[in-house]
Amino acid sequence: MQPPKRPQVKSKRKSFIVKAYQSFYHFYLRYLFKRDTILSTISVFLFIGLLGFMPLNTSILNPFKTALKDLDFNDISYAVLNKNAGTPIDNRIVIVNIGNADRLGLAFLIEKISAAKPKAMGLDVQFDGPKEPEKDSVLRHVISNTANLVLASSLDWKNKTTPEQTGYFGSFTKNKGFVNFIGEEGGTIRYFSPAEKIDGNTYQSFPVALAAFADTKAVEHLRHRKKEYEVINYSRKPEQYLIIDGNDVLEDRTASELFANKIVLIGYINPDPFNVEDKHFTPLNKHFAGKSIPDMNGIVIHANILSMIFDGTYIKNMPAWLFWFLTILICWLHVALFMRYYIENHIWFHLVAKIAQIFFAILSVYIGIIFFDWFSIKIDTKITLIVIILAIDIIYFYEALAVWLHNKYGFKTNFHSKSH
Repeated sequence: MQPPKRPQVKSKRKSFIVKAYQSFYHFYLRYLFKRDTILSTISVFLFIGLLGFMPLNTSILNPFKTALKDLDFNDISYAVLNKNAGTPIDNRIVIVNIGNADRLGLAFLIEKISAAKPKAMGLDVQFDGPKEPEKDSVLRHVISNTANLVLASSLDWKNKTTPEQTGYFGSFTKNKGFVNFIGEEGGTIRYFSPAEKIDGNTYQSFPVALAAFADTKAVEHLRHRKKEYEVINYSRKPEQYLIIDGNDVLEDRTASELFANKIVLIGYINPDPFNVEDKHFTPLNKHFAGKSIPDMNGIVIHANILSMIFDGTYIKNMPAWLFWFLTILICWLHVALFMRYYIENHIWFHLVAKIAQIFFAILSVYIGIIFFDWFSIKIDTKITLIVIILAIDIIYFYEALAVWLHNKYGFKTNFHSKSH
């Protein structure tokens, strides 16, 4: 007597997988390699490429003339998820609040700090012109005799002859750095330019000029990155830096050891959250959408840039080849889905297309936030969203062209001449 046969579980499971694949192939995958799908996908990127050849004034692409779009979902990493929370105080940097000090007070402040032998000092104050001759003379003398003092300058892109505005005391030192922020005209400060080249001349930014005194290797690493601008990695809030009142320094209520071998930033700090003087919007603003009150003084933004340079904790971008590979793949998959419903179930086409667009928009934003928060990788999904939105209109144009070519030259297409 033969033993009873065991049930063929594996074969049934395999049969189920095969049938599921065949059903999915018949429903969707068979459109992936159809000529209409491939040509429509190519058409999307050809259209984007043609837009790139449109005559534009390239000067508008300059980061100081074009504010990048102010809404960035990666801000959620800072404002909601508290990216970099728990980062310790950066003991390499000291911020001195000048308050309402006049030029004579600033001169004495610089002398006091300089006596403690800091690595470098940065004076984030711009002087318009002469005021009181005696006080101006004292400050001029201090600036010209302090070798490791960096003055703040600004870049004026409209002035092609002398774009760097160094202020009244700028001619008395060679150490200068521009303090312009990208998007400072009311936008959120997310980027900074390490250096700008204008008519063959190179101008360094304020934090880079300071970092060059303290860590030349870190500055070389920054330059080797060859980025036109860097995403600022906001690692610290104001309370995560040592902030000292300038009056305490002048009245010897502060130990001089605090400044030894440090980068000392001298500028204006206003602790009042409702006083917006010299404050900017940053990604740390709790109201990441529809911001109303600027949240950070410029001197603290410079401190964050310095911390990023010293630590080498730059925000990374996805490699261009990988970005375009994924963008093309995502576009191709969406076009195949749209084609299937456009040709076979047109009554559901618009509903399916909108659902797919909304689903991918939410998914891409979520993935982008996770990568930015966990790995400090910035994924720009705007182009991918644009190609998916364009795909629908491109299908309409492609159908018209394909039907015309079919009627005139016998071009093989899955579209037909009847309107939907």
